[in-house]
Amino acid sequence: MGRKEYLEKRQAMLNEAKQLINSGKIDEGNKKMEEIKALDERFEAEAKANAALEAMEHVPQGMNLQNLTDAGAEGRTAGGTARVTEGVAMNGQQHTEEILDYSSEAYKTAWAKSMMGKPLSAEEDAAYKMVNEAFTHTTGNTGTVIPKVVTAGIWQEIGEIYPYWNDISKTYVNGILTMIKADTSTDAAWYDEATKTDDGKETFETMTLNGCELSRAITVSWKLKEMAMEEFLPYIQKRMAEKMGAALGYGSTHGKGQPGAGETFKAEPMGVVTALEKEINTPQIAEYAKGALGYTDIITARAKVKSGYAGGLSIYANSNTIWTELANVKDQNGRPILIADVANGGAFKVLGMAVKEDDSMLDGEILMSNASRGYAANINKEISVTLEEHVKDRITDYCAYAIVDGAMVTSKAHALLKYKAGE
Repeated sequence: MGRKEYLEKRQAMLNEAKQLINSGKIDEGNKKMEEIKALDERFEAEAKANAALEAMEHVPQGMNLQNLTDAGAEGRTAGGTARVTEGVAMNGQQHTEEILDYSSEAYKTAWAKSMMGKPLSAEEDAAYKMVNEAFTHTTGNTGTVIPKVVTAGIWQEIGEIYPYWNDISKTYVNGILTMIKADTSTDAAWYDEATKTDDGKETFETMTLNGCELSRAITVSWKLKEMAMEEFLPYIQKRMAEKMGAALGYGSTHGKGQPGAGETFKAEPMGVVTALEKEINTPQIAEYAKGALGYTDIITARAKVKSGYAGGLSIYANSNTIWTELANVKDQNGRPILIADVANGGAFKVLGMAVKEDDSMLDGEILMSNASRGYAANINKEISVTLEEHVKDRITDYCAYAIVDGAMVTSKAHALLKYKAGE
């Protein structure tokens, strides 16, 4: 099973688990999470077995790829594997390409030392170069590949800060991705035996996800780089998640999309709020008076979401909107509609919809959305990082880079409440 296939399967299973849990099917959701764990273990086992086998067959004698960390024998055995591919064509000649598994602990150690400016052993330097100076790319044009364990932590932290980005469907396809989505469709009909079945009418639209470049620089003092490696990695991981996450969260909800004629902004994902506001007559948007959100406003907006998207429907709003608007709404019996769901760890719900605090939403905006079915994103290129040293200032710039795009799949999976114009 290849990495792309694994990531796509895992994301699909995660989306299914979320839908089950959001629908109240906790036991089934837990079973699905166990299946995800089993998939992770299977992929890890296959990757290690294949890498170890090929390393035994092809690694030249004299280079001990098992000895890549300062840890004991047990730590070294866990990580130092290489994949060797014979006969890579380049400039009309044949080359041998050696690529270290970037998900290994060994590469994580070599990468962290490089980021901290610490010297690498000969074996660590060889391992580092195998990943970052392979024939397919160079550090000069793509940055260094971030270890899998670090990128996984970055994506996880981004999802916790910006739940809408976390909930949307994601694919990992290199290049431009074109998706077909249904536009209109005629319903089935009843017939008697003598009547010929009418032809159905189906119309389709296509959605193209290109590549929007996302980059953010993080500056670290040389003194800070002297911290222990166990502290440095979580620090960099957290800073990257905060900075990259802000852009991804904004992009999935309020991104401007591709610039049109006469527009000068840079290409961004098309945010769901932006897409809803661009629709003719904005049928999925309702407005309310600031400070006077009422029960009728909530149910009016909820009615705009097509019933087929009810399962997995959540509310996304920032902290100010949740606690100054939603928290004050009462139903027809005078009871608050924002209630704690004790069975789900105390998370709040409104009319059965999970309420998720998302800082990418503006004040007054209340988005009701089935994110996993109503919005899609493609991660064209995983996060990489390039560093630049500033000797006089004694600081290091870490520039993180990724290529991502996203767009709304269907407006019927969303409804937006916002302040009336001018408020």
